[in-house]
Amino acid sequence: MTLNNFSILLLGVAVLFGSSQYTGSTKAPVVLAGGIIRAKAVTDTKKYKRKDCPVCKGKGWYISGDGIKKVDCGYCEPDVKMFSPLPPSVLNKQCEDGSCTIIRR
Repeated sequence: MTLNNFSILLLGVAVLFGSSQYTGSTKAPVVLAGGIIRAKAVTDTKKYKRKDCPVCKGKGWYISGDGIKKVDCGYCEPDVKMFSPLPPSVLNKQCEDGSCTIIRR
């Protein structure tokens, strides 16, 4: 149900029951409708860069509130590391005319 459909439905219910002899407060349904509309509008999920995170200060973890456990930081984006399945000696290979030389460091 979209926001417009919900608003029309809420307006229809108010008109339908508005002529009754209800003498109670209408604050609760208005607050509920406003809360739903506000919750739909909030979509800010931007995270900090790892090096700029004020919570973990670039470490990627922080100590929990009771000081017992290391907690992964959920306030920043993890660093993207490129892992190679090949060992470094194979990566440092020079090939010329079909013959390859492995350079070991």
